[in-house]
Amino acid sequence: MSQHTHTPAHAHTHAHGDVTGFNREYFDEHAHKVEEEHPEARQVGLNSVNAMRAAYPTPFDAQRTEVLDFACGTGLVSQALRPHVKQILGVDISPASVEIYNKQAADNGFSDMHAVCAELKGEPHELDGAQFDLITCCAAYHHFPSIDATTRVLSSLLKPGGTLLVVDLAAVGANTELVPPTHQHVVPHTHGLTEDAMRVAFEGAGLTGFEMGEAHRTMTARFGETHWFLARGVKPVQNL
Repeated sequence: MSQHTHTPAHAHTHAHGDVTGFNREYFDEHAHKVEEEHPEARQVGLNSVNAMRAAYPTPFDAQRTEVLDFACGTGLVSQALRPHVKQILGVDISPASVEIYNKQAADNGFSDMHAVCAELKGEPHELDGAQFDLITCCAAYHHFPSIDATTRVLSSLLKPGGTLLVVDLAAVGANTELVPPTHQHVVPHTHGLTEDAMRVAFEGAGLTGFEMGEAHRTMTARFGETHWFLARGVKPVQNL
């Protein structure tokens, strides 16, 4: 994974202009060489899951927790999650990424994780009406044209009391672009994401208990140090 973070996971909820199409095409083209192009990607996925579990251990129950890994990519985050949860459904807009996800799961005997290719819009029939104890989204929010719309969709898929955990690029300055010009057609949020923007998205989606802090940092020869945040929101047990 790099500062333009095209791994381990990407998907979108609503088509805004051509961004969703560009992302689908990009990840279909690059899915088979994720770890070749981003040798740090697997470790970033593991570090992200470790940060989630350290900060918020309650949602992780190997006997009960059903997870939606949104923008799952080729499954690096799901593979890090699976020892700590009961079942994982991955969702991504890239057919090639989903194919690799499912092949790796089958090859390794991971019957507790499976991915589908879908562009979610928050409609009742999606994912057969399933709801989840935990939704994770790693290294993908900066690709979404509207983080507000995406968060509303994810909130609708949480069970009452369920938790949304997002790891993504932290903004380090209003004038600091984290994404090179060659990739800005697939990354609307080139400066990363601020705590204020994430709070507005989470609270606007009806989530409570918003918190955001540093998840971890990544150092690569190509892009230097990247700061990753972890944001948490909880769906109220009862909407007042």
